[in-house]
Amino acid sequence: MKRLTNEANIELKDGHEYLKPHGARRGLGAELYALGESEKAQQVLRHKSIETTHEAYSDLKTKDLAQSIDRIRDT
Repeated sequence: MKRLTNEANIELKDGHEYLKPHGARRGLGAELYALGESEKAQQVLRHKSIETTHEAYSDLKTKDLAQSIDRIRDT
């Protein structure tokens, strides 16, 4: 993973040196959840309940809500 991260010129935040499988899994879950595919995210992440998925990604929902409010206020 270190070699692949370096070859792809991926720069990570928070002091991480390279991509790790758990981070990739979490990233895919976050992307699916952000696209409104919470059930698919649940399946990919192998959560037993959708509530677990919602809880894990509640920060994305909050961020999306804030951005929606900002867009409405700007119009």
